[in-house]
Amino acid sequence: MAKIAQRYLDIDPWKLIESGFHEDRALVSESLFSLSNEYMGVRGYFDEGYVKETLIGTYFNGIYEIPKDIRRSHYKGISDKLHYMVNAANPFYVRIYIGDELHIFDPKKIEGYSRTLDFKTGEATRTYQVSNLFEITFKKILNMKTYQIAHQKVIVKPITYFGSITLAFGIDFNTMHWGKPGYWDLIEAKKNLSLGATTTNQSVYVGYKLDTRSDYQSSVTIENKLNLETLNLNLNTTIEIDKTIVSLIDKTKIRDLIFFEEEANKLLSVSSYDQTLKDNTKFFEEYWAKNDIQINGDALNQQGIRYCLFQLVGTYQGVSEHNNIGAKGLTGEAYSGHAFWDSETYCIPVYLFTNPKAAKNLLMFRYNTLSQARKRAKELDCNGACYPIATLNGDEACDLWQHASLQFQPTSAVAYAIWHYVKNTKDTEFLIHYGFEMLVEIARFFSSRGQYNHDETKFGYYGVMGPDEFQMMVNHNAYTNLLAKTSMEYLIEVYETYQKNHKVQEVMNKLNLKDSEIEVMRRKCQLMYLPYDETTKIYEQHEGFHDLPHLDIHSIPVTDFPLYANWSYDRIYRNDMIKQPDVLMFMFLYSTQFDLETKKANYDYYEPKTIHESSLSPSIHSILASELGYKKEALDFFGFATRMDLDDYNRNAREGLHITSIAAAWVNIVYGFGGLRSDGEIIKLSPYCPESWTSYQFHLQLFGSNIQVYVDKENITLTLDKDLDEPIEIYHEVYKLKKGIYKIHVAN
Repeated sequence: MAKIAQRYLDIDPWKLIESGFHEDRALVSESLFSLSNEYMGVRGYFDEGYVKETLIGTYFNGIYEIPKDIRRSHYKGISDKLHYMVNAANPFYVRIYIGDELHIFDPKKIEGYSRTLDFKTGEATRTYQVSNLFEITFKKILNMKTYQIAHQKVIVKPITYFGSITLAFGIDFNTMHWGKPGYWDLIEAKKNLSLGATTTNQSVYVGYKLDTRSDYQSSVTIENKLNLETLNLNLNTTIEIDKTIVSLIDKTKIRDLIFFEEEANKLLSVSSYDQTLKDNTKFFEEYWAKNDIQINGDALNQQGIRYCLFQLVGTYQGVSEHNNIGAKGLTGEAYSGHAFWDSETYCIPVYLFTNPKAAKNLLMFRYNTLSQARKRAKELDCNGACYPIATLNGDEACDLWQHASLQFQPTSAVAYAIWHYVKNTKDTEFLIHYGFEMLVEIARFFSSRGQYNHDETKFGYYGVMGPDEFQMMVNHNAYTNLLAKTSMEYLIEVYETYQKNHKVQEVMNKLNLKDSEIEVMRRKCQLMYLPYDETTKIYEQHEGFHDLPHLDIHSIPVTDFPLYANWSYDRIYRNDMIKQPDVLMFMFLYSTQFDLETKKANYDYYEPKTIHESSLSPSIHSILASELGYKKEALDFFGFATRMDLDDYNRNAREGLHITSIAAAWVNIVYGFGGLRSDGEIIKLSPYCPESWTSYQFHLQLFGSNIQVYVDKENITLTLDKDLDEPIEIYHEVYKLKKGIYKIHVAN
């Protein structure tokens, strides 16, 4: 692989630790030390200010803005419903004056710097000394259960300076987004309370209280969108001040300050830093008991996978069926906070086997935005529903037509996720009440978007872009054709199984679904073209791929990454370099439909051409490499997946974390080394222990039972807290497991 690790953090199994300040990695650290609780997210920026470049970012799930200067295209089908997750108020604003001198973080004036993020509590801590005058510590924590609550703790300890100190705590609506100010209007404010709004009529209310054991005089000023409370103290002993912050959002209309004030005061009256620390400790204790992945013998990947799990639960727990998972989560402005098809193909598998309710809520987001998907299909001159390539609210927010108009992975991914969820939960109620309607509209889209060839002997898709975004406007992309086929086939299966169900009949009548339409879809599935060579067993990624000029990806200098930023845009499309798995992606999704020989032929052909410019790429390659016996290669890819951001492999962690790739790291270890297969008739496991590890352990939620899977070189040990209602296949032998402990010898 043409990318290298840029490692600078200490290795610890339960923490991130930065020992000493790494000025050249400051923005990367801001991303890595981010905190989230699904409701809100805050980057690890400097509360006290920083003399150099910084991204002061606080984001709320679902709070978005619309560009003021949308350039509407004259061409039909190009989206003009652009929107983005907007940077909200900075509730951690603090300024420190020593005497009359303002202290802002300056690397030249500090020593003894350290920063930690504790995976067991969600507490982030920074400590340093200023010119041997005093030591200062900043702590942040977000409540993982009472989502509206966050805390800041500031501790100032004198060393050689004893005198006056002024601390100004505030709420700052002067935040920058994409380097520009002016996104928020301060509607109303008074002491400790501020209400701001965007042009979308969404509002954010921020209130706070200060707790200090020191005597002080205070004053309040409100000007230029900054609500500030200033404390004048004497630094003759250690000063400790806690700031409890409450943030309330309104996505529908602007309410007055009185309403928010009443709600906020209820929360502030029962909240404290110590209580949240206690609550979070309990939350994470329960979370790790059911979700921890332990790796013995590999400290790097142990830290990496726990960091992934920590950030994943912070990003999404299934709190609301109106939330989705943005590619960067709540950690930065890249990708505008948008969710992509990663949610269905990488994130839902994680939640499906750790938190099925959250998996269902991700699907409910798609159901709740079905009306926008229908409108999008019409914009593309098609029937049914076309889900957006990028969205926060269900509207297509991608202004790159070649992605928004040519990529149908989100639409097929929703159908796949419904199938995958129902297969592995037996939740037929969801299928009947919600899934069926989505499936009808998805199948209609694929039926109308596809075309027959000139003599109607083949059906497929012309002018598309598959998962490999380095190939544009291609014909018969194998992934697109196959997933469209399986989407329509699943609708046909559900239709034939449940057409006499009362609710299904209601949907059929509502959508005017007839047998004749089903038969048309059936014929299109039968004639779906998949470019496949029976001699080589290779699926051609799309028509003409084999004839493209070859590019040796190892000849690309590391300084050229990311390629989108350093290469002419058209240059990317003029060769056989692959951004991320395309053919290999559908071999992962439908693993049991392809034999080992076919997987090997396609892996050996496509992997050497893949540059992994997408952070989602390494995990899929690791899973397939594991199955093919390329065990060293599998482990190398796994390290790339778990430490994508920690070691900044793609040189863009400064923009925010690759959250959906973090989910892919879980998929990597459980489907790769654990050998989980969930697309067949029954669940299958075939674990092995990588050579450099002594053992590892993960958890699965299966049909109401929590299964702990422990794997070493000799045995796998399964511990079940309840009887397993469904059979499970382990090393090609079917078991019906009861509550208890089972030890099975590892197969060669």
